[in-house]
Amino acid sequence: MIDIATVVMREELPMLRLQAESIARHAHSIGTRNIYVIVNDDDAVVTEIDAAWWGHMQGQVLVIPRTAFSAPWVEDGWVSQQVWKILTAAISYNLFTMVLDAKTVLIKTIDPAWLFTPKGKLRSGADFPIYDVFQPSRDIIQDVFEIEMTHQAGPGGVPFFFHNDTVRLMIADVTVRTMTSFPRWFQDQGRLTEFMLYSGYVQKRYGTLESIYAARAPEMDPINLCHSDSRTFDEFMTDAAQRDGVSIGIHRRRWATMSESERQRYRLFLIDRGITAAWDLP
Repeated sequence: MIDIATVVMREELPMLRLQAESIARHAHSIGTRNIYVIVNDDDAVVTEIDAAWWGHMQGQVLVIPRTAFSAPWVEDGWVSQQVWKILTAAISYNLFTMVLDAKTVLIKTIDPAWLFTPKGKLRSGADFPIYDVFQPSRDIIQDVFEIEMTHQAGPGGVPFFFHNDTVRLMIADVTVRTMTSFPRWFQDQGRLTEFMLYSGYVQKRYGTLESIYAARAPEMDPINLCHSDSRTFDEFMTDAAQRDGVSIGIHRRRWATMSESERQRYRLFLIDRGITAAWDLP
């Protein structure tokens, strides 16, 4: 039903180890065939990732260097990681791919009963607004697909769910429309985002995001602290403690600015939720 994909760089390996334990603990009942770990760094980083981190799911882990895609990449890792996420969903023949950032830690067991509607639509959100920061992406998408883009698929961060067959159709369609290799075209756009492009294509292909998605379940409300977030760490953790979200994550740049007491508070938060690898988080 749902495969899992994450893109990682060397400096994110400590967070990846937490994510691995959280997947084994909380994503064991979603029909996962493969867990794809894409290394967006030197190929040597592949050898630093131990499938045993995923516990009883270690046999499903595929650690893949970016060179395996035979595609060029730009030096801006923020841009290149997005095309790897799309290409990874394209090689999965499970129904969906759940995309995580390396920082994403699952803190609640994913239950298909609340993730899907009775008609099989994903309850990750079908009407998420397009904020001003995404306007450059929206302009590119409207031009290439010749649509008026109104919304994007939720939940407004990760975990994000790609419908794999639709991803393959999108890659083919963009290739024909642009007469350019998809990875090269995507990265040449600069600030185009993967989830926006996919959302625009779903609207183009099926007329509405509601063909695949439904209103966001409360559990799918992301709990993330990015490097540009205006909230204090205390505000973030207070918010996290009051919500019942499926995952939490702190961007590596924000982590680098945090005090040791703040880091310890985050470690204990995860340990309280069964993520024991948090003891070793530097």
